[in-house]
Amino acid sequence: MDVKFYSTAVEHNNLGTTLGSSILRDALLPDLVGTDNTILYWAGKRLARNFPLAKDEDLPVFFEKANWGYLKRVKSKMNRQVFELSGPIVEIRKKINSKCEFLLEAGFIAETIQNQSGFTSEAVIDTETSRGNSVFITVQVDQRDPVDLNTIPDKDLLNPSREEL
Repeated sequence: MDVKFYSTAVEHNNLGTTLGSSILRDALLPDLVGTDNTILYWAGKRLARNFPLAKDEDLPVFFEKANWGYLKRVKSKMNRQVFELSGPIVEIRKKINSKCEFLLEAGFIAETIQNQSGFTSEAVIDTETSRGNSVFITVQVDQRDPVDLNTIPDKDLLNPSREEL
């Protein structure tokens, strides 16, 4: 990914619209992926690899700049972290589509935590507590399963070679 992509996009973030984002996220993508929406989770993980965040504090900043909502860590243990995603964009997305998914965000968080901790991490959306204007995402970190950050097994999942096309 071009290093200037993020900085240029953030610089011109005022040009983005909620309508444009919502059309892509909650109208087009569900039609493209159908019932197998897990690709959104893996897409989130891929985005986290393209936009690695060095510090823990960068995660909420990225979410806000990406217009994904306000992200706050509400619980933290060595092997488990719970995040609350809230804000006007979350509320609007839920109003537009009551079945909207936050798997892209969950994948991004999981991969970021994995890259920062060095241990396999997976995220799930807690449907029991995700009500109203908030979505709760729980990240489980397996401290018995270190990852080699130099190898990414599914690095070409969303970026097939020309021969595969």
